[in-house]
Order: sequence, then structure tokens, then C-alpha cells
Amino acid sequence: FDKAGKFVEAMKACLEEKNYDAAALNGVHAVISAIDAVLVFKGGVVSASLNHEDAVKLLAEIVNEEDTVNQSRHAFAVLKMKTKIEYTDDRITENQALEIEKQTDRFLPGPKQNFQNKGLTTGFTGVCPRF
Repeated sequence: FDKAGKFVEAMKACLEEKNYDAAALNGVHAVISAIDAVLVFKGGVVSASLNHEDAVKLLAEIVNEEDTVNQSRHAFAVLKMKTKIEYTDDRITENQALEIEKQTDRFLPGPKQNFQNKGLTTGFTGVCPRF
């Protein structure tokens, strides 16, 4: 989960620098890293699908807690932007980057709680990468 935290911090640093493409991509990678960490930690599995949205569905099955459906919605909101961010020439606007930040910030407390309940660290450190 530490990696997810580093992506979050990089996302926020990139937002401050108005580097919206990098901010959005870091938000996407924070969500993906958090999902992967919880799948391994809670279920001992790694999603074999190339579609990250399948990993969200698997996460919902494995974690199966009260707020999982709501948390999944936030993850889906971020992941649906992945193709645009990574594979098109379209630039991410400030509003889009802020929406990804909002959805990422809403998603991460659930996975983070899984680790803190076990006494594991979730340190957030990092800076905005230059692309």
C-alpha cells in the first residue's frame, strides 16, 4: 500500500504545479496500486485480467464489507479515465484532474483501513514526476 501513498502524494504535488496530466495519471496508479495491495493482502490473489475494472469487482467480492459498493464506485470513476490519460493526445483539464483527486481521496480510506487495522504502515512520500 506504500506505493499507492506515494502516487497520492505525487498526484497532489502535480496538482499544485498545475501538471494535470501527471496528476491524473498518479491518481489512476494510486487506485490501481491500492486495489492490488488489498487483493494480495486480504485475498492472497492477483487479478489476472488486463482490465483494471475486473480487479475492482474482484476486490468487492473479497473484501465484502458494508461500504465496498460505494468504494468501488469511486475506483470505477478514476479507472474510466485511464485510457484517455494514457493513450490519447487529449490533455487533462484542471477540472478533470480535480475530479480524479476527489474520487481517489474517497476511494483510498477503505483500502488504507485494511492495512492500518493490521498495524501496517501506509506512509505517503513523493514528488511530481516530470514528463
